[in-house]
Amino acid sequence: MNQITLALKNLNKTFLILGVSCFSLLGYSQNLTNSENETYIPSEPGCIYRVGELKGRVSIPRSQKIIDRMSRVRSEPPCASISVNYTSFTTEAQTAFQFAVDIWAASIESSQVIRVDASFIPLSENTLGQAGTTSVTTLNPNTVPGALPNVFYPIALAEKLLDSNINNLEPEIVAEFNSDFEDWYYGLDANPPANQIDFVSVVLHELAHGIGFIGISEVSDLNGSIRLFGDPPKPTIYSTFIENGSGIEILSFDDPSTDLKNELEGNDLFCNSATATEQLGNILPKIWAPFPYESGSSYSHWDENVFASGDINSLMSPQIARGEANHNPGPITLGFFKDMGWSLCEGSLTVEDFNIETTEVSPNPFTSSITIKVANSLSDDYNLNLFDINGRIVLSETKAVLNGTMTISNLDQLEDALYFVKITNVRSGVSITKKVIKK
Repeated sequence: MNQITLALKNLNKTFLILGVSCFSLLGYSQNLTNSENETYIPSEPGCIYRVGELKGRVSIPRSQKIIDRMSRVRSEPPCASISVNYTSFTTEAQTAFQFAVDIWAASIESSQVIRVDASFIPLSENTLGQAGTTSVTTLNPNTVPGALPNVFYPIALAEKLLDSNINNLEPEIVAEFNSDFEDWYYGLDANPPANQIDFVSVVLHELAHGIGFIGISEVSDLNGSIRLFGDPPKPTIYSTFIENGSGIEILSFDDPSTDLKNELEGNDLFCNSATATEQLGNILPKIWAPFPYESGSSYSHWDENVFASGDINSLMSPQIARGEANHNPGPITLGFFKDMGWSLCEGSLTVEDFNIETTEVSPNPFTSSITIKVANSLSDDYNLNLFDINGRIVLSETKAVLNGTMTISNLDQLEDALYFVKITNVRSGVSITKKVIKK
């Protein structure tokens, strides 16, 4: 097998306390199939899943669709086959890991087995774990209709699109978790104590990076880059969906360049995936791009302030706190995966009668209260979050529908400004967002 050694760019390898890292995609090139494909293999950890500040215990369970589908596993095969080779796991750790695997197997579809090589071993004291795709590869649009040329796809997604195994039965995802960490919570109920980290949530998050939620980037003193490997350098499929608040695609900036550095730490990046945007009520989901740039967190997560702890889409934010659990991949993440090329299990993004057209918010403009009207047939509970224009949560409540309506009161003290009210069905996980004005 022909291998071409590359000069690797230096990465910041510093891990914050209790960080979870996912492998960066810097390594060497090797031709796994033919001269049309260019493939790179991971070499170093470079993505940190930070432990956030505890603001109260949070529990986001699986959606009812996932619960139902997992309960039928003996009579109905999952949508995807994910095979795990376990090394040194305790019984309770393996059970929790497999539970996270089964959630993803009930969320995405693939005809190809997704193989995971998972180890439960001592790691450095400041690392919870690390995981990621074992390789990325380009695809030939003549072979895979709809594939983008000169773009790297995670190997599991590439095999799904090719409908063929191309990595010689090697694992598509590698995952390692710290067996020396003493504060794991291995329960399956999404209800960790306030002093423990939910293992299932961490595994779900890391597997998502392995499946394809990964935007490779780098910022130096002068330049930023999102094309870190390839000859010539190429982006990942993730980056083809990113634009700034002015609608300018991030791939349009010179790479490397100071302009790209400014974009990567300008707090103004969004995902323009059509399905993800639809799931957020036609609002583009915001990407984590703080100043200064955070190596291992920036660009590869949803914005922590917009999708904070308790939000149905918070699994892929850059932080997790003790006492926080999220066992739901989130509708915008699933929508993003769909537009990357994944197929989703039937009903994963079903909106039923709860959608942008049938949901009314009034009065608008408002002064002291907002009334939300949903379809009369729905009697679920809803998470209601009010954001300011900078993405900060100014109010968060959970309400039950009464006669088709819910009311948010005591808004007199808010400044006159534009706000967004995000309405999330607790049972299904579906969210919509409406613009409202305070006068």
